[in-house]
Amino acid sequence: MTSKIYWAARDLAGSPWGNHHFILVVQGTPKITSTMSVKWQSCAGTEFMTIATFKKSLGGKSRLILGYNETSDVHSVKEVLNPKIAAKQWSDFDMARHEVSPPGGKTKDAFVKDILVKAEAYKKNEAKKNVPYSLVDENCACWVNSLFKACGVSKKVRLTAGEFPGFDWGEEDEIDASYFK
Repeated sequence: MTSKIYWAARDLAGSPWGNHHFILVVQGTPKITSTMSVKWQSCAGTEFMTIATFKKSLGGKSRLILGYNETSDVHSVKEVLNPKIAAKQWSDFDMARHEVSPPGGKTKDAFVKDILVKAEAYKKNEAKKNVPYSLVDENCACWVNSLFKACGVSKKVRLTAGEFPGFDWGEEDEIDASYFK
């Protein structure tokens, strides 16, 4: 299997109409080694990791906070890898994904390292100057778009990769680039 990096989206917990966006990295060849201590998840013989932001209430404010391998994101990937575990309910975390190739001649390993370095920069900078969560603006889709932009992914690629079935808000919005430096 080939290593891949995806812009992914799954059903919101409890509702199949809205989407939660995240980055999915699937291990393969060439081997991705630049994981900066983010742990690989495993299902059906496939290793993967997820990277995203989530609405969290901290200090009385709803903020856009970074997280790795969040339970619902991981479960949505596992449902694709092993359809037998898909929940039979209104919202079962159906996942869709679009592959994003490394920009500018980077290797996949270098691209994943760049993603994680910029995600950690966002975490550090957001702690100093909070990013308020907004359903239609600063949300998970906006964050994925902004992070891929910071990594050098073209606008054309981001516009295509960010389109999914269901309601997507914010996938064309951008968080200030300074958060990713």
